[in-house]
Amino acid sequence: MTFVSAAFLFAALAGAIPVVLHMINRQQAKNLPFSTLRFLRISAEKTRRRKRIHDLLLMLLRVAVLILLAFGLAEPTLTSLSHFWGNGSTAVAILLDNSASMGVIDEGRPRFETARDAARQILGELGDGDQVVLMLTGGPKLDNQERLQTAHDKVLQAIDQAAVSYERAELAEKLRDAENLLARTETQNKQIYVLTDMQQLSWEGLKERAQKPADAERADHPGEQVPLIVVDCNRNPKPNVAVTGLELKAVVPVAGLPITAMVELFNAASAPQKRHAELYVDGAKTATSPELEIPPGERLAHGFQFVLEQGGMHRGELRIVGDDGSRYDDQRYFSLEVDQGIPVAIVKSREHEIPYLEDTFYLEQALAPARSGAWAIRTTSLTAGELQSEPLSNYKVIFCVNLEAPEAGTAQRLRAYVAGGGNLVWIAGDRVDPAAYNAMNEQAGGQLLPAPLAEVRLPNPSDGRDSWRIAWLDETDPAIGQLAEPASLYQSVLIYKHLRIDTVAAAAAKVLARLDDGEAFLVRAAVEKGAVIMLAAGAHVGWSNLPVRPIFLPMMARLVFELAGAEQTRHRALAGSPLTVQLDDQLQPVLVEVRTPSGATIQQESQPMGGGGQKFTYPDTHDVGIYTLRLLDTARPSTIPYSVNLDPDEADSKTLARDELEKTLAPAPVIFADDPEDLSSTFKTLREGESLWETLLAGVLLVLVFETLISNLLKPQQGEEQYKHLDPGFRRLARKGETASLAG
Repeated sequence: MTFVSAAFLFAALAGAIPVVLHMINRQQAKNLPFSTLRFLRISAEKTRRRKRIHDLLLMLLRVAVLILLAFGLAEPTLTSLSHFWGNGSTAVAILLDNSASMGVIDEGRPRFETARDAARQILGELGDGDQVVLMLTGGPKLDNQERLQTAHDKVLQAIDQAAVSYERAELAEKLRDAENLLARTETQNKQIYVLTDMQQLSWEGLKERAQKPADAERADHPGEQVPLIVVDCNRNPKPNVAVTGLELKAVVPVAGLPITAMVELFNAASAPQKRHAELYVDGAKTATSPELEIPPGERLAHGFQFVLEQGGMHRGELRIVGDDGSRYDDQRYFSLEVDQGIPVAIVKSREHEIPYLEDTFYLEQALAPARSGAWAIRTTSLTAGELQSEPLSNYKVIFCVNLEAPEAGTAQRLRAYVAGGGNLVWIAGDRVDPAAYNAMNEQAGGQLLPAPLAEVRLPNPSDGRDSWRIAWLDETDPAIGQLAEPASLYQSVLIYKHLRIDTVAAAAAKVLARLDDGEAFLVRAAVEKGAVIMLAAGAHVGWSNLPVRPIFLPMMARLVFELAGAEQTRHRALAGSPLTVQLDDQLQPVLVEVRTPSGATIQQESQPMGGGGQKFTYPDTHDVGIYTLRLLDTARPSTIPYSVNLDPDEADSKTLARDELEKTLAPAPVIFADDPEDLSSTFKTLREGESLWETLLAGVLLVLVFETLISNLLKPQQGEEQYKHLDPGFRRLARKGETASLAG
């Protein structure tokens, strides 16, 4: 402990004044000759003992008051804090939180502006030769960042260049880096300033950090406890609503079909908020919501529906409009790649003179029901002979309807098509010979059929059966599961001829539909990147009434949608997270062109992976928006869109309690600045120590209160009660505290 005005300590000698006065004012009892009365002697002795205790306590309390006043006037301070900023050189680490939550308007301006001003105050308090380092929590690194230096003007320039980023803060990690950095310097005084809004999300990992062993740099200074000075910029934030979620739902991403965008809004304020939301697609406003009222601290979902008229990749954005507390969480980006139509090939044995007699007639009607306007499927009619030369990779799905078993060359082309990601659907008919198909499948390594084929069977009238019915659909299958209800939709289908499929012999086969006698009707199997399917009845009315039942069109269309990848993979990432692409089938480096939301283009090569193949990583996702990755050196050049957005948890306004931070970081001292806009009192505390004047003043007041209480409570009673056993004359003497000297 030190004293700013040590001369006032001499005033503590005034504590002797009550002692002197106590000795002077001691009354001597008068000796009066009187007759012998033992009751008077007993009463006088009791009164004298009580008065001695009363006077002693009052004297001690009055001495304490004078001494405490003397110590208070001397301005005592705790020297343990003054050691943090003594007469020697100083090393300071400034952790500047520039996460998105620091962009909230607080007390009329962004919190980050308050934090930057505080950082400038810290620089202004440093002397020549003092070392300082600026550490930002996110965004691109600035020049001269994250290294100790004595050139304060360069650090000031970095502070001026710093801006709010879309990345979340990792304060626990940054704090560890700052401690390791300061441990490498032999400077006498060390300090770490954290300029933040105390958001709880930013302090995640704090407990784990405390449990980790010290790094090598800090191990050389085991007893060193660097103080943490926290400048809390969270005071009175403006009400804020954030976009925290956006999901796209579509039957299939194809031009002309409706798409639903479900948006989630979060109200971080303590009062209800009203906002409008707007949907933009390719830079044009597509839809506007009605006024949405969001309850305090809750989330609200709203749906937009829109249609894309053209195929290709589209960029979208959801915005909140109106006056809001932060602009950094008012938008969310998405990308969507749609086809002009799913390319499907329908292969027939040969052209027929009468179209409606062709085996493919009903299938073509089901997959292309609209004669004009946009539709999700584009069909191409082929003959079996054209399979030998047609580029099969142009089609997402190929239907082979009532074909004779393809020749070896065609079968190998179909096998390669399926292995590369194609989807092959076989439909039975009179030309399908089970033995020939099984032989073809064996030559193709079992990759052209979902399971071996058995005989074609007919219902036996002697058993009272003239047909079979579809009795079961797999409700879990994404293609036809939604057609399972109502059951009458498929139970009205009659099967007159049936091609048995030996699913027992194929463990990988999945049965999607069964007949009422348990036999498989629709079977699917995955083959490398593609799939093969077998429909055990013809696509014409000669085998069943399925082609003319209402279920036929949705069954075939949904089968195409699912096989073609109706739910495309949408690449998404959070700001600050790297974008990655794995190229398992590439052995040589691949050149990738990255286009950022700002329009800048960067070209980089992929790197080999440990298990083979190539991997491309792009780490600089500091901005939100759409990033496009173009793979230039692959067999099939392609473009991968990535939508990068703010972490939705960044809108959470929950803060970390100060006592919890102090407890977690103990025994290192934690000091909280009183005012983020004026740190002068904090600097004074660090230089001079923590003043005890207020504590001593409170002690003086407390002692005075006790002095008054004791003076009143312990004062000898003046009533008649204590002397009621005495003669009235003796009572008067006893009240005066006089003691009679009795003569024998």
